[in-house]
Amino acid sequence: MKYLLLIILLLNIIGLKHIKASDGDSTKVRKNIIRWNPTPMVLVGPKSLVLGYERVIKKGQSISLNIGYMEKAPMVDQEGVPLQIFDQSTRGGLDISLDYRFYFSKRNKYPAPDGLYWGPYAAYYGLWQDASLKIIDKGSIKNTVYYKGEFQMYSFGLQLGYQFIIKKRFSIDLILLGPSYSYYDLNLNLKFETDIDINDPFYQDLMDYLKENSPLISEFVKNKSFSANGRLKLNYMGFRYAIQFGYHF
Repeated sequence: MKYLLLIILLLNIIGLKHIKASDGDSTKVRKNIIRWNPTPMVLVGPKSLVLGYERVIKKGQSISLNIGYMEKAPMVDQEGVPLQIFDQSTRGGLDISLDYRFYFSKRNKYPAPDGLYWGPYAAYYGLWQDASLKIIDKGSIKNTVYYKGEFQMYSFGLQLGYQFIIKKRFSIDLILLGPSYSYYDLNLNLKFETDIDINDPFYQDLMDYLKENSPLISEFVKNKSFSANGRLKLNYMGFRYAIQFGYHF
C-alpha cells in the first residue's frame, strides 16, 4: 500500500497527469484499454501473467475484465533446515476479476477512462501445487513427504482507484483501496513415506516451513489450527490493490 501511495506522489510531482501531447487527431474518442497487471508476479511468482481489457460503455462508466495464469514461486531449501526439495511436478493457478467503474466526471478534468473512479468488483484466485520433499538427517534420507496444496478465494467488494492516461496512448491504473468480503478454501494434504508422529518436533518445523514458503497459507491460518491433512474454509474481510500498465486506443 505504501508503495502505491509513493507512486501516486511521484507521478503528481513530475506532472505526468498534465502530459497531453497532440498526436494529430485530438477529436478521436478512444474507449478501450488493454493492460498488463504485474502485481501477481510480485506477490505470487515471476511466471504469473495477468492481462486485462477495459471498455467505456457510457459516459463516465466502464467495465473491466482481467484474466490470467498464476504460478507460485517454487519452494526453496533453507539453510539449517533438514528438508530438501527434489521435485515439484505441478504448479499453477488462475486469476479472474471483473469490475464496473464509475468515473467522477465533475472531479476529473478529462473523460473516462482517465481519472478517479470507484465501483464494485468480483474476483476469483486459485492456486495449486504438488511437490515431493525429502527429509535429510546426518547426510541420509530419513523420510519423504508428498505435498499437495490447493487454495481458492472468492471476493466481492468495492474499490477506489485512479487511472492516468499519458500522451493519449498509455495508461497507469492504480487500484488504491479495495475492501471485500472474501471466502477462502484451503486444502492441504501431506503423505509421509514413513509414518511420523505429529508430536515430533520436526512435524511442527515442517508446517512452519510450508507456511514460510506459502505466504497465502501463512496469512490465512493465523490463529487457526490446521492439520497436515484437512480443509480450512474461512470467511474474511479481504483487500485488493494493484498497479497496471496499459495501451489506450
